Amino acid sequence: MEENTDQTAETQGTELPPAQEPEISLGDAMAGTFSEPGETFTAVKRSKKNYWLIPLLIVVVISILSSFLVMRDEELSSEIKDKQKKAMSEQFDKAVKEGKMTKEQADQQMEQSMKFMSGPMMIVFGIIGSLFAVIIFFFIKALVYWGVFKGLKGIASFKDVMNVLGLTGLITAVQLVVDTALAIMLGKLTANIGPILLFTEEAVGSSIYKVLGHFDLITIWYLIVLGIGFGKVSELGTTKTTLIVFVLWLIWVGITSFSSIGTFVGR
Repeated sequence: MEENTDQTAETQGTELPPAQEPEISLGDAMAGTFSEPGETFTAVKRSKKNYWLIPLLIVVVISILSSFLVMRDEELSSEIKDKQKKAMSEQFDKAVKEGKMTKEQADQQMEQSMKFMSGPMMIVFGIIGSLFAVIIFFFIKALVYWGVFKGLKGIASFKDVMNVLGLTGLITAVQLVVDTALAIMLGKLTANIGPILLFTEEAVGSSIYKVLGHFDLITIWYLIVLGIGFGKVSELGTTKTTLIVFVLWLIWVGITSFSSIGTFVGR
């Protein structure tokens, strides 16, 4: 009897280690990004796993398929060629005015460029461009956000930032599917679930048209989830990180809408 009492006292005096929560699986993290982003990114923060690679590959694959379908669509590919021709023509005209080339040289380069854009290589380079654009912009965004959060004393590691960007990239994948379907159905390259559907470039001007192209429902959804994710992994608070996300996005909207960069990178 005394032995049992001693064992009970010993057990009560010993603190048992807290049960360790199992790491969230990749599948649950991907699904949770859509259904419960707050709880999902809190669990992702506790985990040592890398969750960004597979979602990034999904976005890459869908981006390549989207580019292929757009390039294969005669109406959409013609619109792309017209935009590129206009941009190149403006550059060549500027070079001629500045004395960097003659009018004959400009005409010759324009002719060669148009021949290139008319061949199958345009599709190949369009696909390659999509591949590298998705990957390069992913790491550039990761560096920017990581740097900003470090400057604000956030605790998010570079891996945490990549995990949030990778998982929220699944919303980008949904956007690519929706926008590509709309573009093919409407015969309009810049098509999304937003005000861009109500206007034409001729009616509002090139720059305003580009601005409108950024404001669609799926993009706003993406930015909100991104802000939630960063708030959880950085512990800066969702309100602050969401504000940061929207401010940086608005800066990007301005850069791509009111400079020549927008001609080549779009949204």
